[in-house]
Amino acid sequence: MNKEQIGQAIAEARKAQGITIRELAGRCSTSTRAVQAVEKGWYNVGIDTYLALAQQLGVELQIKPIERTKGAE
Repeated sequence: MNKEQIGQAIAEARKAQGITIRELAGRCSTSTRAVQAVEKGWYNVGIDTYLALAQQLGVELQIKPIERTKGAE
């Protein structure tokens, strides 16, 4: 998963819950511009920011192994 896909997932979760960018930014003590940039995949943020956004949206970030095809090493 790349930062654009993570941002899209955050945006979808936020919209599904009817939360504005301004509300989410306030809950995470960050700027609306930063949330917009994260949702668009334009902004490199630390894991703490991703975790704060996910926590406020009630979603979970997971790390899992990438499925590799046989012989692709």
